[in-house]
Amino acid sequence: MTKQDDDRAAILAVVEAETDAYLQHDYEAWQSCWHDADEIQRIQTHVGSGVTVTKGPAVRDQMRGIFAQAQTWQLPRRFQRENYSIVIGSDMAWVSYDQIGDAPSIPKDIPGQYHELKILQKVDGAWKISCLVSTQIRTTSTQSPMIEVDGEGRVLEMNTSAQDRLPDHPLLYLKANRIWARGEDALVHLQEAVTWVATIRTRHTPCVGEEAVIRSVPLGQDDAGLAHICWVLLRDGKLLITFDDRERLKTQLNTAGEVYQLSEAQQKLAHHLVAGRDLAAAADAMDISTNTAKTHLQRIYDKTGVRAQPALVRILLSADRRDV
Repeated sequence: MTKQDDDRAAILAVVEAETDAYLQHDYEAWQSCWHDADEIQRIQTHVGSGVTVTKGPAVRDQMRGIFAQAQTWQLPRRFQRENYSIVIGSDMAWVSYDQIGDAPSIPKDIPGQYHELKILQKVDGAWKISCLVSTQIRTTSTQSPMIEVDGEGRVLEMNTSAQDRLPDHPLLYLKANRIWARGEDALVHLQEAVTWVATIRTRHTPCVGEEAVIRSVPLGQDDAGLAHICWVLLRDGKLLITFDDRERLKTQLNTAGEVYQLSEAQQKLAHHLVAGRDLAAAADAMDISTNTAKTHLQRIYDKTGVRAQPALVRILLSADRRDV
């Protein structure tokens, strides 16, 4: 083995040893993997809680506190790592990888996938960690179906929800490893949305204003008369297609209500119409007369500037779209 091979093996051994120490709550073993210096840092980005930067002696205090706490959830038994990249210098090295804990031991409300970068220094002939940068990947925090595609709509990866749901979806399907929509108009809108998000990605800084990079695509109604929508969006620099996301739909329609200044009754009617109900069924669900529902609908038309329900659905679902 060459010296480079020896260093690589030693660096990976330190990464594994630090992880094992964390899983075992063994502070002494964890400490032995880290450089004992004031310049050490732990930089972590978590979904929903932002960035935490800890430096110097505070890093050790932080870990003592973590190890001293009783766990309210079961730690992973192990971590899976992939996409390793290792660069080694004479006395400095960095290693990066994607990491996820074994799924059975992580509650659904604790997303488990990260991208990690560790910077190591050679101290008295031994490799020690001097900096950790850990970034939680947001796309794993959703339970909704999520499909990563390239700029041509080719599927790169799916989460478990998408794998389970897509084969039975009435209006979306796979063809030649691409996502297709049933219905010519829906397919055109889907392809245009993918192209738009892909174009934005080429000139967009990931995670900066990504909430604005989203296109909703009305897919039409299934045989039971239920309306379906999917969204094409940018998250963590990935081009994604998601569907069956009731919370996203609710948020989008609430935004439409604010944009067009719809009354509470008008917003409720809009929700029913987007869900695929006709006017009579919507009136029945709201416990109002059909004539009252017609009045609400006319006022929605006046406020949105459209005169047909398909156009109304499209404009309501795109009301939160912003120029990027």
